[in-house]
Amino acid sequence: MQYEPFSEAEANPQQFPCGRYRLNSCELRALLQRDDCAGVGVRVLHLGTVALDRAELLERLRDDRHPRLDDIAITCLDSQVIIDEPSRGAR
Repeated sequence: MQYEPFSEAEANPQQFPCGRYRLNSCELRALLQRDDCAGVGVRVLHLGTVALDRAELLERLRDDRHPRLDDIAITCLDSQVIIDEPSRGAR
């Protein structure tokens, strides 16, 4: 799959992004904090997409909990964020 680099500067504040992006944990946290974010899930092999608790994920992504994580592959669709292949990164 092809992923575009995500840039908050290019993101339209009026419309939730739609597409496949590669971003870091700080950008992911900012995306999840948007009012128009409908939810977050993770793609699990042989199961499909499993919903995650947005508040818990935001807590785990806090900057004081870990160094910034890079190369997170996501798909944005219908105002939802789906984390793709978390065990393999964005390869």
